[in-house]
Amino acid sequence: MVKNTTGGTGTKSLARKHQQFKNTNNKLRLPECDLEQFACVTKMLGNGMCEVFTNTNIRLIARIRNAFRGKNKRHNMVTPYSIILIGLHEWEKIPKNCDLLFIYEPNHVEIIKNNPQYNINHLVQLQLSGSNIVSHNNHADIDFVEKEQDDVQPQQIPNDPHFEVADNIVNIDDI
Repeated sequence: MVKNTTGGTGTKSLARKHQQFKNTNNKLRLPECDLEQFACVTKMLGNGMCEVFTNTNIRLIARIRNAFRGKNKRHNMVTPYSIILIGLHEWEKIPKNCDLLFIYEPNHVEIIKNNPQYNINHLVQLQLSGSNIVSHNNHADIDFVEKEQDDVQPQQIPNDPHFEVADNIVNIDDI
């Protein structure tokens, strides 16, 4: 009989009653009002919070709430440099906090990039620069400058050099 080495609390978290087989992750959720914006996670802060930058380059603190924590976090993993949908608080005059609404998968990001209604190029560049992936448009960041070089005169070297040793004594220091 096989020895049970992984039983106990590890299998309770995988109980079938806690698994949701809904296809809600496959549906693409887009912003429905001005308070919902795209953002890129730059830093995980802990305690259900992360630092995000919006497409307008505003730094916010996002709260990770119920659906993205606990036993459901397996299906909704928030990682640094992932693109998410956030909801701003309408009662804050200067936005500094927001709520996490949706986590986009890489295929969702491609669909949003191809949609002309939404512009997330800044977030994609932030995602690529943070995850150390080389983007295809790096040639736009390189500036070539033409500088004048100093004219260096070539030295005149005779074609047939002739060396003579006057003495047969060799000094070690000369070598």
